[in-house]
Amino acid sequence: MFSSFRFIFTAACAVALHQVHAQDSTAGQTVYMQVCFACHQPTGLGLPNMFPPLAGSDWVAAAKPDRLIRIVLHGITGPIQLNGQPFNSPAPIMPTQGTLSDEQIANVLTYVRTNFGNKAGAVTAAEVKAIREAEKARTAMWTQAELEKIPVN
Repeated sequence: MFSSFRFIFTAACAVALHQVHAQDSTAGQTVYMQVCFACHQPTGLGLPNMFPPLAGSDWVAAAKPDRLIRIVLHGITGPIQLNGQPFNSPAPIMPTQGTLSDEQIANVLTYVRTNFGNKAGAVTAAEVKAIREAEKARTAMWTQAELEKIPVN
C-alpha cells in the first residue's frame, strides 16, 4: 500500500511541477513578445551579425542561468562570439532590462531555455533575486570576457 501511495504522490508532484513550468513559460512568452522579439525575433534566431540567436545557443543551454540573468539585468556590449559566430553591433548587443521584476526575468529566461529547441532547466525568481542583490553595485554592461569568468556548470 505504501508503494502505491508513493507512486501516486510522485506522479502528482511531477504533474504539478509540469504545470508550474508551463505557467512560467507562458508568462515568459508574454514578456518575450513585449521586450525581446524585435532583436531575437519570434523564432529566437536573432539577426545575423547583429543580434545573437537564442535558439541552439550554448549560453542558453548552460546548466546554470547565471550569465543570462546578468545579461538581462545589466546588458551586454560587444563584440561577442556565440556558437562560434561573431556579433558586433554598433549599439549594445543587449541593453539592460533591469526594470523587469525578478519573476518576469525568471519567466522569460525559463521560456527561452525551454523553447526554440533549447532543453535547459527553468529559472526561479529566487535565482534572479540573488544575482540582482550580488550585483547591485554594478552600473556597466557586461562584456563577454567578464561573463566567461562566471561558472555555469
